[in-house]
This record gives sequence, C-alpha cells and structure tokens, in this order.
Amino acid sequence: MMTMREELKKLGLTENETKVYLALLELGNVNAGQIIKKTKLHRNIVYDNLDKLIEKGLVSFVVIKNIKYFEATSSNELKEYVEKQKKEALDKEKIVTNILPKIDKLRISSERKQEATIFKGKKGLRTILEEITKTKELLVFGTGWGMRETLGTYYEQWHLKSSKNRVKAKILLPENKKGLFLKPFIAKYLPEKNIMPSTIAVYEDKVLNIIWGEEPIAILIISEKASKSYKNYFEMLWKIGKKSVS
Repeated sequence: MMTMREELKKLGLTENETKVYLALLELGNVNAGQIIKKTKLHRNIVYDNLDKLIEKGLVSFVVIKNIKYFEATSSNELKEYVEKQKKEALDKEKIVTNILPKIDKLRISSERKQEATIFKGKKGLRTILEEITKTKELLVFGTGWGMRETLGTYYEQWHLKSSKNRVKAKILLPENKKGLFLKPFIAKYLPEKNIMPSTIAVYEDKVLNIIWGEEPIAILIISEKASKSYKNYFEMLWKIGKKSVS
C-alpha cells in the first residue's frame, strides 16, 4: 500500500511540494519558519514551494501583523487540482490529434529528400515492416525463407495486420517453396535461377532490399525511378510465373 507521500507524488506534486504540503497538514495555520523547522528544507526552497502550492490552489495564507501564515486548503481543492490536470491532459490530447497529421506530412516531406536509409537488426527491420502494413499495394520478390526464421511470431502478426489493412500484395517465390506465404499475398512461382538471393519489397516510391540473418540488414531506397523499374520487372516476371507447381 502506498504512503500518502507516494500518493501525492503520483498526483503530480514534486518531492519538496509534498514535504511542505504534509507539514502544513500536520501543523495547521503556521508561518514559514515553522515549516522550515518541520521539513528541514532551506528557507528559499520552502518559500518557492509554498508559491507553487498556492498557484495549484492547495495552500492559502493570511497576513497578520506583516507576517504570512500558511495553511493547506480543503480537500476539495485537491480534487479540483486533479480535475484541472485531467482537463489539461484532454486539451493536450486534442492538440496532439490536431498536430500529428502536420508532423507526418513534414516527416514524409523530409523523407522524400533522402535517397537511402539503412536499417540494422531486428528492431530496425520491424520499424520499416510496420510502415509497409499501411501501404495500398505491395510487390515482393520472395526467397521463401527469412522473415519467419528471423522474426518468429512477428511473421504471423505482420501478415494479419497487412490483411486487416487490406494491402493488395503479390509475391514471387521459387518453385520449391509452394505455399510458403500467407494472406494478403497471392503468389506465383518461378524457377530458382530467376529468384533473387534477398527479399525485395516494392511499394509506393520505395524499394526495400532485405538481407536476412541473425542481424538482418535492410536498405530502403526512396526513388520513383527505381520503384517504377522494379515494378515493371516484377510484372514481367508475374506474367511468366506459374500459379501453382506440381
């Protein structure tokens, strides 16, 4: 069970604000000197945190004979403080919702200026693979191995997410890899000599070349010219590919 000190900090009070507030709850209506003595904090720290607590509505004061006497406000003020935090959080959420499309637009604009990006390791690879689940059309020169062996259960998760997002996907596989694909892919098969040694995914204006291994490496090329060239090559092979193998 949390102590009151821990609970107040959970509500957003700092360590020193909590010390001063708890001291006031125990002492009642007192001057700053008594708070300093109780908390053993430097006078400047006490005055600074009293100001912060007053601003939060958790402390009030009266002046008697030119001396300020402080006391903690009613418990309702603490509830109002939490309600204010909740409102501020909702306001921030609205701002984030409004600004996210602008951030994405600026990021995409910035990405277009890049020619190539290298992603190393499984975490880096998953980052770019997540992006692919949001695309509309995907063409893959597959090897028939690599993703399942390297990324484990994420293999099924990725295909499921792509299916839910209705990605239109085609894959070319070696003849000896019949059935080694999941929805949303439809597949055709080619002789092994026509299959590339690495997985190449083509989508939008991007070409992703994945070299599989314990520490996979992916090279993302952003180029309309390169993307169009790979798409044309894919469609040429797709026409001669077989729908199934015996």
